[in-house]
Amino acid sequence: MPLKCLDGEREIFAFQFRSTEEWLALRHRAKDRKTLRMACCGAGAVLRTSKLGTRHFAHARRGPCETAPETAEHLLAKMAVIDAVEGTEWDAIPEQAGSTPTGHQWRADVLAVKGNARVAIEIQWSRQDTDETERRQSRYAEAGVRGLWLFRQKNFPSRKDIPSFRLMFDERAGLFNVLIPSAYYDPKWVSISKDDDLLWSQTIPLQTFIKGALKGRLRFAPTLGCRMPVDVDIARIRCWRCKKETGVVAGLTFAASRIFPRFDDFHTSIHDMAKMPDGVAEVMSILPPSVLMRHGIGVVKPRSSKAASETYLSNGCVHCDALQGRFFESAFEAQTEFATEAVFKPEWVRALPSATAYTYRWWFDEGRFPQRSSASLQDTYRQD
Repeated sequence: MPLKCLDGEREIFAFQFRSTEEWLALRHRAKDRKTLRMACCGAGAVLRTSKLGTRHFAHARRGPCETAPETAEHLLAKMAVIDAVEGTEWDAIPEQAGSTPTGHQWRADVLAVKGNARVAIEIQWSRQDTDETERRQSRYAEAGVRGLWLFRQKNFPSRKDIPSFRLMFDERAGLFNVLIPSAYYDPKWVSISKDDDLLWSQTIPLQTFIKGALKGRLRFAPTLGCRMPVDVDIARIRCWRCKKETGVVAGLTFAASRIFPRFDDFHTSIHDMAKMPDGVAEVMSILPPSVLMRHGIGVVKPRSSKAASETYLSNGCVHCDALQGRFFESAFEAQTEFATEAVFKPEWVRALPSATAYTYRWWFDEGRFPQRSSASLQDTYRQD
């Protein structure tokens, strides 16, 4: 059910005929002159209206054309995308075909154009496997077109090179929403997940999403290079040597959600961070002795452990500086006692467990961008 057809040699679009009177006039003219042809195959075209009220063109007679028919939902989503694009500085061209420098063909549901920048917005209402998505995306890349995917299915690749999101239709309201994958999203396991809500971090109305994406509000890995709050979890224990109460750092939480609303916070430990390049120095800079002592917490620094036969980054007693073993941090209940801040560095992702899923995600800015400390490290979807 395309939105485009040929009137003689001229392309026309169904959404150009906004009023019922204009649509009926086109129908009468087409019936009398028989000048409308399908852009996909050149066959005669007729005017139709889908069950969801979207005006479109259809084959007068179904012949050898191999173009797959579209559902009413697919057609309505295309119209919503076109309306959203036209509400920006971009132009919307539906069902636009093109080719790569090596001759491979592509065809976008909606092509958004602004100067030399082009974004192909694909609405995938039928199932499509990852190999096919990657193949089609590579063609767009070869042609200098950025591909943006909206899938009805739950399992799809969502990466920096393939911006993909879930598209859901509210039949009662007749509106579409876009769901942004969370840190818990994994396309290999998503189909058997029992808690669907955990898989999605944001739900954005389709038109808001498209407008925002074209204005640079869709961002990949926004936490990289960003200064953010760090919550410090403390356990209170009795020192094994002096028997006095001391605090030990049981965990660190990079509270990204306070900078990027609905983004996932990331929890780690001083021991995991110590495994990073220059990790010991990084932890000690985040947790300086003066701050720890003020909160009744022993200094965090490398100490030699006879029991472990090694030297490692450890908590000490605030009174006697005796090493407090690593097991103390998990053996006692901890709670957040204070917060500091730190820049979340890109090189940390390779060394921190689970940081990859937490970090390498898309995020939609529903309001104003926060200040960012390393603009060169950010990747937005905006195409100027």
